[in-house]
Parts: sequence; structure tokens; C-alpha cells
Amino acid sequence: MSAALAFFNRRWVPWASLAIVVGLPLAWWLTRKDDLLNVPLGVEQAAIITYGGPELAVKPFKWGVAVNVRIAQVTGAPGGRVYDVRYLVNREGDYDLRDYLASESGVVPAGLPIFKFHGDPKMSKELEARIKETEQVGVQVGGRYYTKLMFLGCVWLACLYPLIFLGRPKRLELAPVVPPLTEAEELHGLLAKLREGSLDAAGQARMEMILLRCWRAGLLRTDAPMAEVLAAVAKDGRTAEDLRRLQAWLYRRDSVVTVEEIATLVAPHAQAPVRAIVP
Repeated sequence: MSAALAFFNRRWVPWASLAIVVGLPLAWWLTRKDDLLNVPLGVEQAAIITYGGPELAVKPFKWGVAVNVRIAQVTGAPGGRVYDVRYLVNREGDYDLRDYLASESGVVPAGLPIFKFHGDPKMSKELEARIKETEQVGVQVGGRYYTKLMFLGCVWLACLYPLIFLGRPKRLELAPVVPPLTEAEELHGLLAKLREGSLDAAGQARMEMILLRCWRAGLLRTDAPMAEVLAAVAKDGRTAEDLRRLQAWLYRRDSVVTVEEIATLVAPHAQAPVRAIVP
């Protein structure tokens, strides 16, 4: 009996050891649970992450990145923050959401929970097929649809007409446009006020300005400073006496220059306004 047991042990020990070495890993492989979350390509997913470290931010975007990540919302929670993270996988492969998050200072956060997922193109195809199955291929229109549509269009136009035209205010008549007076015509009005005795200080200043412009003609350019204009008019033999009388009447209380003298001085430069009104 002992000899039989010894023979049995010597013969089956290597095979039993081999079975254990090969069978245990195979059994673990067949019974293991995949930690990766399969997600379809091109469909945005959501992940809720609770983290008590520094505030998280998405790493700077790079062209051609396999996963697009954004933080939709951040809420406070006891001992940390709750992040509503949205991600979209562009290419097939295995990814970890931690690789796309960092702190506000750019440092890789420590203690961030693992969140791995797998971009599965097969799920994308199945999702597209499911969407096509639920879509309506065509729209069945019945019950004299086009006739009703035309009738409603006519009713709409009939209601629109009174809203536009009935009760519409009459067109306002535009006031006639009166061209502005020339300096000669303006001087004619100032001369009339002068003779009536109703010329105020503003009118006197305006009359002096227009006379200086008239006397300046032929002496200086039109954009010459006023100091040069006064000097040139005072030196010119044709205008020096008229300027002296005007300034004496304007600025001296004891002046003996009369209103009629000033009117005679102004009259050659004044012109009665005879102008047509532009409709």
C-alpha cells in the first residue's frame, strides 16, 4: 500500500503543480471584473468627483487630444468640493480622467481618485444604430394639410392688411427749408434794428464782426488772425476812418458819433434778402 502511494505521488505531483500554476491565472482571468468603463466615441459622459485638495481645473487644451474634458459645475461639500466633470472620447483606447485634471497652480493633484474608462468604437456604432431605429423615417401628412395651410395663409394676410393700412396716420408735410442768410442779408437785418433802436449788445458784436470781414477783403487772407485784421483795417486809408467811428460808437460813452452815421457806414455792405423758399 505504501509503495502504491509513493508511486502515485511521484507520478502526479508535477502534473498537479502544472495544473495549479496554469489554472489559477486562467481562472482569475476568466472571472476578473474589468475596472474600465466602456464609453462610446463622440458622446459626452459625466463623472462626479469629490476631492478635498486644492481646487481642480482642466489642463490646457491641446490639438488632437484624445479626450475633451470640461468642468460643468463645482459645488461645496463637507471636507472638499464636488466636481461635475464632463468628458468626450475621440479615439479608441484606455484613458484615466486624472491625466486631464490639475490644480489651479498647474501642479498635478495628489490623492485624486482613479477614474479609468475605455473608448469603445463598437458602442458608438451600436448607439448610432439605436438612434436610427428610434427616428421617424418620414412624416405622414393627411387631412387636406396643404389646403388648410393655404387657407390659414389667406386668413393671416387678411388680418395683416388692416394692421398695416387701417388707422395709419397721414403723411406729415415737411416744413419748407429756408436757406441760411448770407452775411450781407444778416447785416441788413441788423441795420434795421439799429435804426429802430432795438439792437442789443450781441447784435452790435455781430455787426462789428461782419464789417471787419467785409473790410478785410482785398487786404488779408480769409483765415488771418483777428489781431492782424484789425491792424490792417486801421492802416488802410479806405477803412481806417470807418473803423475809428465804429469803435468810438461801440466802446465810448462820450462818443459824438450818431446812429445815422453808423447806419450810413453799414448800408453799403447790407443786402435785402430776396431768396426763394426751397420746398
